[in-house]
Amino acid sequence: MSRPPKIRGTRSREQVIYEEIHRAIAERRLLPGAKLTEEALCEVFDVSRARIRKVLLLLAKENVVQLEPNRGAFVWRPSVRDARNVLDARRVIELEIINGAVAHATAKDFAHMRSIIAEEKKALAATDYSRSMRLSGEFHMALAASAQNPILSEFLAGLISRCYLILATYQKRDAQTCPQTDHENLVTLLEKRDLAGALAAQRHHFDHIENELDLSDKQSASLTLKQIFTSGQG
Repeated sequence: MSRPPKIRGTRSREQVIYEEIHRAIAERRLLPGAKLTEEALCEVFDVSRARIRKVLLLLAKENVVQLEPNRGAFVWRPSVRDARNVLDARRVIELEIINGAVAHATAKDFAHMRSIIAEEKKALAATDYSRSMRLSGEFHMALAASAQNPILSEFLAGLISRCYLILATYQKRDAQTCPQTDHENLVTLLEKRDLAGALAAQRHHFDHIENELDLSDKQSASLTLKQIFTSGQG
């Protein structure tokens, strides 16, 4: 019988389950529309239903999971319209963030962004694509923080959470999330306080992301929850 994923360090069991579900989504092992059966998850992670329900409620608040009365929990299936709406919203917010970053970003902010870019490169070199995706989100959040507008940062955090699932759903297999040359060029323009150039670079960046999406509904062979989570170990 397969063992449940190992729990490392002092993280709570709920946190481990939460992270494992996010990782399975990012790695295309847990597909949109998949049913998250409580009984199966209890067996996979060797925990009670109460703990599984707590995790599912948290994921539902993030729009990663949908809870349907009398049916159960399902991984959110973003439609093509969902994907475009989220990306359009991100364009609007992140272009405004560029205005704020040009006005307020400090040398410390730029150094932080470049440190994230360096970590992204390491993740890609190690073919750790799930970490690369997470770091890409961290870069955009660092950029937002540099604009010194916490309301925009809060909105963006929610959109990025949904974008992880959109990218995991529609991104082409050989594509890179947020190419590092885009991030590097953007930071260079911000350091120069080149507003027009930075706005143009950010628009190009989002064009690049959208071009890497395969916005077509494709059916994949279904696996059991046990197969999904045990296949990610090793």
